[in-house]
Amino acid sequence: MIRQLLLVVVFGSVLSGCIVSREISHIRNEIEAEFPGAEFDTEVIISVGPGLFKTLGWILSRVPDEDANLAAAFLRDVHRVKVGVFRTRELPIDGDLELHTLRRFEREGWSMAARVREDDEQVWVMYRERYGHIRDMFVLVLDPDELVIVRFEGNLNEIVRLALEDEMFVMDIFG
Repeated sequence: MIRQLLLVVVFGSVLSGCIVSREISHIRNEIEAEFPGAEFDTEVIISVGPGLFKTLGWILSRVPDEDANLAAAFLRDVHRVKVGVFRTRELPIDGDLELHTLRRFEREGWSMAARVREDDEQVWVMYRERYGHIRDMFVLVLDPDELVIVRFEGNLNEIVRLALEDEMFVMDIFG
């Protein structure tokens, strides 16, 4: 029964907007252009639409488990997630990416929430507000092994609030 349910969810997500994201590919190309000689080989690029999140949220809300119900609350406000994972080849050791070099983010009104650089890894978290609400977030992770680009769309204020209330969730994310 569980396998059949999972097949329905996966099939439904494909019909509801699981596609490759051009936006993620364009950002990858812009980052690659910032590092002469760098190469990023595509491993996964996917965009998952609202149908999957509504279906998973509905299923999880019916599970008699506190963690499942919390996950359902998170999923209720997510409309789309785009993910790109790229294997890094030939990344210059001293390469440092700056927000102003990627004009896309500046031009489209993104703000920096956090930036972390440790040894040879860089992490950016950016957000964009509309009508006083956080509607979009980007997370970029770059290290010698891979480049990960994730974009979240939805009503993210509630997700941020829930994440801050759930100390264990925050600890898991930030180590």
